[in-house]
Amino acid sequence: MPNVGAKEMIEPAYEDFVQNHPAIANRLCTESPPGILFFIGSSPSQAATIVNPDFPCAGVMISVNQLQKRKSDFVAKDWILDSGAFTEISRYGQYRSSVGEYAMQIRRWSQCGNLLIAVSQDWMCEPFILERTGLTVTQHQQLTIERYDALLPLVPQVPIMPVIQGYKISEYLSHIDQYGDRLLPNMWVGVGSVCKRNSDLNQIEDILASIKNKRPDLRLHGFGLKQTALESPVVQSLLYSCDSMAWSYPLRFKSPGDDFVQNQMTLAHKYQVGVQERIEGSYVRKIPRTSGAGNGQGRKPKWSHKTKPVRLPVKFRNGKSLEDLKSIAQEWDK
Repeated sequence: MPNVGAKEMIEPAYEDFVQNHPAIANRLCTESPPGILFFIGSSPSQAATIVNPDFPCAGVMISVNQLQKRKSDFVAKDWILDSGAFTEISRYGQYRSSVGEYAMQIRRWSQCGNLLIAVSQDWMCEPFILERTGLTVTQHQQLTIERYDALLPLVPQVPIMPVIQGYKISEYLSHIDQYGDRLLPNMWVGVGSVCKRNSDLNQIEDILASIKNKRPDLRLHGFGLKQTALESPVVQSLLYSCDSMAWSYPLRFKSPGDDFVQNQMTLAHKYQVGVQERIEGSYVRKIPRTSGAGNGQGRKPKWSHKTKPVRLPVKFRNGKSLEDLKSIAQEWDK
């Protein structure tokens, strides 16, 4: 448990760090604070230009992994320092840097721009991550809190974002109890192990709703949420902020060329427009003209038309006749 002295040192700073809504509102050309604060994933060299001037996000999210070997300062406005947890745990099964080394990085880069907060070194709890580390959810939760406790006294001048971890709802709620009074009123906290659930909005909604039901005061940050998740009014109502690096996917496997940097900025700026449209509720999903079953893979076939027969080996029929298999396929297609 953190001692009282440590809490007293960080509480004043915590009250001051919270996003400057009037300043952001001015940048967004609106008189009221934005809904979800969106932070776009960025490299340090992109931080000065990646924010779309017409549809600006709240700031940038930069991983400490991109700063490890950097020596010179970079230009940025509001930004969040990410601990690089996913890369570290998924690739190496552990953190290669100690808490003290991470603290040194935080102190070093807090001199650049307006560092709002640094994410603590959490341990994700997805099944494939547990298989990688050989540990349990409970152990990952304990390691997450241990690293948070160790980091606080080392960087009292920079707010640290605790991360609530788990995989099942009951595990997230249990982790809140484990944090105890570390989670201060109205604190800005991360919700871990949700970025791989973008295809299942119900899971994301249930996790966020359960956490808010237990601690309605907490300001929740969703890591790595894609635009589709932000289309959910439930997600929007429960999150305080989120981040994403998804804009860069189309370029990740291309060789850098003369127009590579320009393509990066174009994609990043376009992505911010899409995020803003979803936050404002003005985005309209376009349905492909050829989508028969709603999946964009062609018109729904009509079984009255003649089709080319395909031979299915007996060993794959599981004892069913061809007529039985045809009936099953017709049922699936309805």
